[in-house]
Amino acid sequence: MGKSVFLRQAQEELEHSPGVRTLLFSAPPAERTVRACLEALARGLGLSIEKARDPAELLEEYFDREDSPLQLVLLYDELDGYGHSSDSPHDPPGRAFFNSLEAARRDNPRLAILAAGSIGVFLFRDVFGSDFLSRASRFRLSPFELPEVHRLAKPFTDRGGALPYSVFESLYLASGGHPALVTYGLEELWKTERPTSNEVEDAFGRFREVHREFVRDVRKSFSDPSLSDAPAKVLGLIWHSSGSVPRAEILEACGTSSGVLRLDLVDVLDLLQVAGLVRVSGSPVTDDPISVVPIPSILSLPLAVSPALPLRERLLHDLETVLGLLHAVGADFYHPGAAKDGKKLVTESTFSGFLYLGLQMSGWQVEREAQSAAGRTDLKVVRDGSDGRVVIEVKIWGRNDYREVQRQVESYWTGGVVFGAVVMVTDAEITGWPALYRRDCLPEGIEITESNNPESPVTARFACASTTADGQRAVVDHFLLRIPRRG
Repeated sequence: MGKSVFLRQAQEELEHSPGVRTLLFSAPPAERTVRACLEALARGLGLSIEKARDPAELLEEYFDREDSPLQLVLLYDELDGYGHSSDSPHDPPGRAFFNSLEAARRDNPRLAILAAGSIGVFLFRDVFGSDFLSRASRFRLSPFELPEVHRLAKPFTDRGGALPYSVFESLYLASGGHPALVTYGLEELWKTERPTSNEVEDAFGRFREVHREFVRDVRKSFSDPSLSDAPAKVLGLIWHSSGSVPRAEILEACGTSSGVLRLDLVDVLDLLQVAGLVRVSGSPVTDDPISVVPIPSILSLPLAVSPALPLRERLLHDLETVLGLLHAVGADFYHPGAAKDGKKLVTESTFSGFLYLGLQMSGWQVEREAQSAAGRTDLKVVRDGSDGRVVIEVKIWGRNDYREVQRQVESYWTGGVVFGAVVMVTDAEITGWPALYRRDCLPEGIEITESNNPESPVTARFACASTTADGQRAVVDHFLLRIPRRG
């Protein structure tokens, strides 16, 4: 969440204050021992370490010097790294070193300490019992909501071009409101005079390639099995829930987890929230069931490795996987509208943007609104090592020309197109929807095979084989998906 940047900003501000000196330790020493930590502190203070036995002695000598500052602030980044020892896993430097620092701080009001870490702070609490954390204030920085993203984008308005609402929707769904990702997205959009949703998807499509370490670090912060596998277990429950999870199921996942940390229900939900993966409503302390839903973003889209299947089967597998994720985070695909409950589905292009990112993360090369001979299709995808392209059209049931979707995809059948797919979404509970779809959207005279997977949120799937107006053989798969309003 930008902890390192915050520490550097704090250092810069503090150094403007008279009589204040700061020392920033950006990472633990390579040798994870108390001695190495002492040597790093001594070098920073400009002292000899030969006679020092603990941090308190070093700091006492430092403040006894005539030119010592009125205030010394020690800034420690990557706090959790001090929880691992290079000598013995049972003798990490964190407890002895930081407890000694804390004792020195209590004895000397001229010393202040600020440290930042991630899941390792729980390791300090559980394994070390460190006094250093006893006075620490817990502050959970949750993902931004859409109004906050609007306020962050005010500079676009100030320069004379407010961001369109569709761009906000795409930015919010790609970033999940994660502060670091929102900032990245706005910086990328600033480079364009008139940003569009396509720029958002392109920017976040590049992000997971260019900044793989960010995604890796976020996942490690809550899913390191050597620390605890409880967050990963609970996240799995949330993804497969209907918007609320029985307290007993979360307690069981926490109670049967492995690793060295003892994380309770609130600990786990706090970690998942600050990682930008879930949104919790109500009180996790007292509610049963607990209202918690996953948040859509590039962090929610796994770096999936699709199976080595023929092109069409591979596409169907990956597309159904992404649609399962879309169903799980469906509550975020509504925005205020004229519906009786004040909500309606976002635009078709917003759904296309989510599919764009999801398929790209699964290894497909994706183009948005690629030009074809007959018009523009929502998505055109190709796979390295495979011949031919696939066109994908997204429609919302009841809107625009949804009944003509089969013929529309057929019209895109130019050279090199080998398969097509349709994703039809709705927010309504429609009795007998598959039968209505066959009647309204699938023309007579084409071959239709219907299939249903009871374990999939996809309501129905139709495989349609037809002949285009210019005599080409076209195979189009239709997916019907209802978007829930949970949460």
